[in-house]
Amino acid sequence: MMSETLDTRRPLAVITASYSGLGKVLCKRLAEAGYDLVFINREHSRMNQQLQDLRATNPLLTVQGIVADLSNHGAIRRAAEQVTEAHTRIDLLIHNAGALVDRLTLSPQGHDVHYEVNTAAPFLLTELLRTQLAAAGNAVVVTVGSSAMKMARKLDLTELRKPKRFKKFAPYVQSKLAAAAAFQALAAEYANDGIALRVVDPGPARTSMSQSAALPGWFRLFRRFFGTPEAGAARIYEAATSSRFTDAPSIYIERGRPARLPAAALKLETQQALLAMLRQTVEGTKA
Repeated sequence: MMSETLDTRRPLAVITASYSGLGKVLCKRLAEAGYDLVFINREHSRMNQQLQDLRATNPLLTVQGIVADLSNHGAIRRAAEQVTEAHTRIDLLIHNAGALVDRLTLSPQGHDVHYEVNTAAPFLLTELLRTQLAAAGNAVVVTVGSSAMKMARKLDLTELRKPKRFKKFAPYVQSKLAAAAAFQALAAEYANDGIALRVVDPGPARTSMSQSAALPGWFRLFRRFFGTPEAGAARIYEAATSSRFTDAPSIYIERGRPARLPAAALKLETQQALLAMLRQTVEGTKA
């Protein structure tokens, strides 16, 4: 375990989906900035290669790799246990993992994977690591959102967990909107523990996700105009580390600036119903 003294302790960042796209660039930048790292990923081999590469270029770095399927609540709980066994403080938690598929795919809990990975996993992992985040003082939790959530006219909670009719891209949009609404609903409560919750849109980037068959055809046509992974990662990094967002009027950051969340994410009744659903979802999977 790293030193925990105030004078020498290196800040610790926990990141999901670290070894490709935005995550890979983001982790390299965090390591160069002096953060120790914990990765939570689905594939061991790719994560192990990333660990070796980062250690080779950052000799002072302490880095831990944890394998977990973020659509599986049991796996998330086990991953959180490994983190908390090794670390008493977490300065930064970044929910970078995202699901985007072109057909209805169910999680081990029987719910749509968009809901599980994009909405439930950030909620559950943040809750499980809350004590360590509070212990750090001024910790920041960032979930990577998407301006695509603006395409939704409303947040349809009846369709969120298991759509009756699957329409490509719609579950992704709804799950990203739900994640933003959940973070907004929890922001004041977490602030009492010195934990800032933020949602950042990194902008469209030329990553593997931007080639997904789940995206509308017109979206993929514009891929050559998308930003680089470096540009997207820079927006996440800034949202996570810049002091200029400390007193921002909104938890949502778009194009590097605080922005208003869609009205559908700001309805108090919807927020409370969503939190109740999330808590019911995760409570029902406790061992």
